[in-house]
Amino acid sequence: MARVLPPGKLPTDVLERLLAYTSTAPELHVAAGAGEDAAVAAGAPVLVLTADPITFTEERIGAYVVAVNANDIVAMGGRPVYLTTTLLAPPGTTDARLEEVFADIAGACRVAGMLWAGGHTEVTSAVNRIVVAGQAVGFLSGAPLATGGARPGDLIGMSKWAGLEGTTLIARERPGESEAALGGERYRSVLDWLERPGISIIAEGRALEGLTLTSGHDPTEGGIAMGVHEIARRSGCGAVLSADRIPVREETRLLCSRFGLDPLGLLGSGVFLFTAPRAVAEEACRRLETAGIPAALIGEMLGRGEQVWIEHSGRRELLAYSVQDEIVKLQMTTG
Repeated sequence: MARVLPPGKLPTDVLERLLAYTSTAPELHVAAGAGEDAAVAAGAPVLVLTADPITFTEERIGAYVVAVNANDIVAMGGRPVYLTTTLLAPPGTTDARLEEVFADIAGACRVAGMLWAGGHTEVTSAVNRIVVAGQAVGFLSGAPLATGGARPGDLIGMSKWAGLEGTTLIARERPGESEAALGGERYRSVLDWLERPGISIIAEGRALEGLTLTSGHDPTEGGIAMGVHEIARRSGCGAVLSADRIPVREETRLLCSRFGLDPLGLLGSGVFLFTAPRAVAEEACRRLETAGIPAALIGEMLGRGEQVWIEHSGRRELLAYSVQDEIVKLQMTTG
């Protein structure tokens, strides 16, 4: 029978049961354990560090937190190795519900090849639903792949399709309306996007290993539009995208039309944005396609001081973007 947990730290017997889902490996000299203050792990000469919370949804939150943190490491040219988590649950949460989340994180870490070294879990009135904040460590063997390395004339490439994460999140958060807009078969397919093709870019990192890209980026909030703007701003360049080359699935178009959202500004985890000289960019797309990952060249970097544009049938206009993701509009209309 599920047990409602009191505010504060978890009861020791519950915590010990849940921590059995975390990793044990020779690299973890001190693994997660009830009463341990921290994990002790083997390191590398150069580390990649990141932190990302999941606040937009509670469903499959474990899969999301592993993916978004691992993606940041891969986008910098690193290999994700360790994950720690801070999990906050509202009063009334049961041990059975927390066990579902722990199992989800553990399964996602196994798929990603990461070691989950524990963290902190607490029941608190500071949140009204489960929130998980992840902190990841990766190892870097070569030069970092910074967002700001793009150069004028580089081509802009991307894997998978725009709004991948946001589309599957909409389907989970608004199931009735989403199924009505898509039909049962396509609705179930969109739900499955979380796993197939998935919102991780670890496979992209493996496929592109050894290629000399000039920049890489994991577009999350603000989607493709925000991601390209961030590359351009950090690189001190302009950019131009070809609207008809940007992959947008029909399911994404239908849901965005239903809820009044822009696919290019929708959560983009699972997409790897990159820039490179033409020959390298074309080779990158070939490698991704060979690995079974859809890829496309969607634009070009412009000169220093230029703006960021998008072309529709030869007509060029400024590419709109916002740091506030389109998914926020969906949440504002809930209820």
